[in-house]
Amino acid sequence: MTTEHIETDYLILGAGAMSMGYADVILAEDPTAQIVMVDRHANPGGHWNDAYPYVRLHQPAVYYGLQSTSLGRGGEDLSAGADILAYFRTAMDRFVRTGRVRFLPMSDHVGDGRIVSTVDRDRVTTVTARRRVVDGTYSGVQVPSMCPPRYEVDPDVTLVPPNELARLQRPWEQYVVIGAGKTGIDAILFLLDNGVAPHRIRWVMPNDAWLLDRGAMRPDIVLDTVVSMLRSIADGRVVQDAFHQLEREGIIFRFDESRTPTKWRCATVDRSELAQLRLVEDVVRLGRVQRVTSAGIELVEGEVACPADTLYVDCSANGLAKNEPVPVYAPGRVTLQPIFMCQQTFSSALIAHLDLMDLDDDRRNRVCRPVPHPEQAIDLARALVVTSQNMLDCNRHMPLWLRRSRLFLGNHAAPHRYLAACARLALTQRRANASWQAMERAAAAAPAPRVPVGV
Repeated sequence: MTTEHIETDYLILGAGAMSMGYADVILAEDPTAQIVMVDRHANPGGHWNDAYPYVRLHQPAVYYGLQSTSLGRGGEDLSAGADILAYFRTAMDRFVRTGRVRFLPMSDHVGDGRIVSTVDRDRVTTVTARRRVVDGTYSGVQVPSMCPPRYEVDPDVTLVPPNELARLQRPWEQYVVIGAGKTGIDAILFLLDNGVAPHRIRWVMPNDAWLLDRGAMRPDIVLDTVVSMLRSIADGRVVQDAFHQLEREGIIFRFDESRTPTKWRCATVDRSELAQLRLVEDVVRLGRVQRVTSAGIELVEGEVACPADTLYVDCSANGLAKNEPVPVYAPGRVTLQPIFMCQQTFSSALIAHLDLMDLDDDRRNRVCRPVPHPEQAIDLARALVVTSQNMLDCNRHMPLWLRRSRLFLGNHAAPHRYLAACARLALTQRRANASWQAMERAAAAAPAPRVPVGV
C-alpha cells in the first residue's frame, strides 16, 4: 500500500460547481492559501459529468459558474453542458498551475482526511487541513444516470435514462416520460425539437409545479423580480395567494391553468417552451409510479396501458433534494449550502468570502442562513424571506463585494435601480416575515392534500 500525507489549509470534498466556486474565491482573495480537492469523477464539474448531452442551464449563464471568470457569452446565454464541463476543466487547470491546489480525481474521502483511489485501493492519501474541511457534497445532486429508478421495472421493458434519447437508433410507437421536474421538461422538449409528434408522447406527472418565467430573470430586471416575489409573500394570507399574484404579474405560470400546482422547485422555462410543453395532451396524474410492466404502468391510483413498442424515459431522480439545513460554519468545517434561493454558485462564493473576513463562526452563521432547495409550494415563503434577510445582512457586512460580484443578481442593475430595490426589500422584509410565519401556521392547520410521493 502506498500512502502519501499532505498538509494543506483547506480540504474540499467534491469538485462540483459549489466546491469550485468556493475554491475560486479563496485562491483569489487569500494569496497564501493552499487547497486539496477530491472528487469521484475524473474531471471537475460534479453532476455535469453525468448529465444528459442536451442539458443546458435553465437560467442565464451570467449568474452561474465562478466569481473570477464569465461563463459562455454572458448575458442571457444558456450554456450547454459540454461548455460548462470545459469551463470547469479550464478553471481546475488554472488552479493547479498556481502551485497552491492539488486535485485528487477518481478518489473517495472515507473520513478523517483519509482518501482512497477508486481505481487502485492500495493508493491512499491522508490530508490534514489546518483551517477547514469544506463539504461540497452536502447538496447531493443526482441525475437519472447516477441512480436506478425508485420503482419496479419488468425485465422485458425498455427503460432508459434521458441520456439515451440522443443516441436512439430507431423510432418508437410511444415515448413515456416519467417525471415532471427540470429533467422531465428537458426530455419532452428534446423529443419535440427532434420531430416526435406530440401524440406519441405520454407524460407521467404525479405533481404539478409552478414554473418561473425565464423572461423575469433577465439581468436588467431580475432584482425587480426578487422584490415582487417578496412582496407577494408580504401581501398574501396563504402561500397560494402569493403564487396567484405572481402569475398575474407574469413572473410565474403553470402547465395546466385548471390545476393548482403543489410544487415549487425553481424550474425555469420561457413562454415558447411552455407552449411546446402544452402540445403534449396525454398527461397521467395518478400518483407515483410503482411498477412498469410489458402491459403498461402501475401507479398508486390506477393503471395505464401502453403499447408493446414503448420507450420509457426515467426522469424521476430528485436532482436537488430538500436537505435539512445545518450551520454553514463550524469549528474546522464548512458545509456548502445555498444561502440565496436557487443560486448555488453565488452562495458558495459568498460563503468563501465571508470565511476570510474577521468574524467568528457565530456571526458568520447569522449573516448567511441556509436556504434549502424548495420542493413544496409552501417552501417559497421561507426561501424568499431568508434569502432577502441574507441579502440585507450581507449588504451591511460586505456592501462593495456584494455589489461587484458578477454572480449576484443585483450586480447587473443600474446603480439607482439597485439602491431602490434594496430599499424596497428592507421595507417589505418585516411584513413578509410575519406573513411567512402565518402561512406556515395555516399550512400546518389545513387538512393535508393528496401529494403523491416520488417523481
